[in-house]
Amino acid sequence: MGAIKRESQGCAAVKRMRVHPDHQRRGFGQQVLDALQDRARDLGYTRLVLDTTVQQVAAQRLYEKCGFVRTGQGMLGSFRVIFYEKLLV
Repeated sequence: MGAIKRESQGCAAVKRMRVHPDHQRRGFGQQVLDALQDRARDLGYTRLVLDTTVQQVAAQRLYEKCGFVRTGQGMLGSFRVIFYEKLLV
């Protein structure tokens, strides 16, 4: 599952990106992320942002493979997270 959420004019955030553990490592995460990027473009967004925890190394690899660039680290509640962004132009 996954969603995009408007952050500002031209920018959306990838939210709730998940693949059930029984179905991971089969390309479903890539398919979901590709669909979210296509939908964001269709809606006129030129930039996507997202975050993931430092423990989710597989997610980090997926995002970086898809062209997302690390923009920083921080805390969201009690979670240490890495922030990413990607230009869609």
